[in-house]
Amino acid sequence: MDLTRSPETTAYAAAEEVRALNHLTLPRNTYSHPAEVQSTASGLNALLLNLPQSLDQLTAGLGHLEQTRELRTHDGSDVAQVVSKARADIAAATAHVHEAQRALQAVVNGLAVVGMRYVPEDDEERSNA
Repeated sequence: MDLTRSPETTAYAAAEEVRALNHLTLPRNTYSHPAEVQSTASGLNALLLNLPQSLDQLTAGLGHLEQTRELRTHDGSDVAQVVSKARADIAAATAHVHEAQRALQAVVNGLAVVGMRYVPEDDEERSNA
């Protein structure tokens, strides 16, 4: 964990890591065992478990800026309405993340019982199947 980076840099780094995961798992034969799929899902689940706190802290940071700075919009629209909508949108995003996390937890739990049949190397018929 690198706490010397800015929040923005850290968020973009997290996005890049997910992008790297997408590239690594693009080939269908990436995984050798079901446990690897489950473990990857567990890692993504951990990401989703932490994301609501990050979103809540966006709301807190916005509130702090609203209290300590004179905020304005570039187009002259009502800044209070824009900030209020941003808060509502963050709350909606948080609810969706919670929903996604529960669904992914179900995947992790479901895959816990999946394994592979042992095929001895000297069993040519099954090894080549």
